[in-house]
Amino acid sequence: MAKPRILVSAWLPDGLLPQLAARFPAYDWTDARDPAAFEQYHAAATIVYGLPPVARLPEMTALRWIQLPWAGVPPELCPAAQARNITVTNLAGLYGPSIAEHAFALLTTLSRNLHAALRNQAQRRWDRGVAKQMIDLHGRTLAVIGLGDVGRGIARLGRAYGMRVVGCRRTDAPTPGVDQVYPCKELRAMLGEADVVAVAAPLTAATAGMLGADEFAAMKCGVLYVNVSRGAIAQEAALLDALQRGHVAGAGLDVFAVEPLPPEHPFWTMPQVIVSPHYSGETVNQSARPAERFARNLAAWADGRELEGLVNLAAGY
Repeated sequence: MAKPRILVSAWLPDGLLPQLAARFPAYDWTDARDPAAFEQYHAAATIVYGLPPVARLPEMTALRWIQLPWAGVPPELCPAAQARNITVTNLAGLYGPSIAEHAFALLTTLSRNLHAALRNQAQRRWDRGVAKQMIDLHGRTLAVIGLGDVGRGIARLGRAYGMRVVGCRRTDAPTPGVDQVYPCKELRAMLGEADVVAVAAPLTAATAGMLGADEFAAMKCGVLYVNVSRGAIAQEAALLDALQRGHVAGAGLDVFAVEPLPPEHPFWTMPQVIVSPHYSGETVNQSARPAERFARNLAAWADGRELEGLVNLAAGY
């Protein structure tokens, strides 16, 4: 009987693929990062580590499980996998501390006006006037949209800064480290309390475009805004308008509606905006931790045990 075939189409640390193959000899391993290898073996693959082209899933008749090499779940994958009864797992649970640190790096830079100081440094300009736009985070209210692993990490850091933390999620279940949890239907009420808004929700049909003109208007004038999840959760035109009017005083953005961010986009040149190129989770991505999660899941798959990071295909994450 032929062994089940595993296609590896995502990055792995050097030398790890042969180690996995030696550890799990019951499978045929194929390095499908080579397009020719994918073309040759995709139809016979039982498991994929990586994201195969969703349009090619109908050809992959043996496919039973996709292990995504990141936490996000492409919306178009869910209905296609659900229709075929394909199990999908992601790396949810690995990124919380790392992405939370990035969110607070952006937030601290904005609150201390360090982005202006860095521009002055490049010009050898001594200007203590940058302190006039500086604020303390201690005692302020942080609103976190999405209280999954990343959102809870942001909440923990907010508490360490001495902030009051509120958050919203699909249910109003209490969350450790969060002073008040709002259901999503009360999003605008929560936003009205916030001095800082941090977006950490997954992109789903329910969250796409959830921050529009009315939501930005509900925020306090002078609010700081950080997004480390998905750019399309905010309606970009509404965010841009709020920034241009000064209603949102500053934004730290790691994610965008279109990536790479087009060179003509206004965000590049707005002095109150910090652009980071969707790399808040890269310390995790460039480590062995994603492959270690896959190895644990592969052992669980062979034993019929529950997998880590199992995606709810109906919910989209």
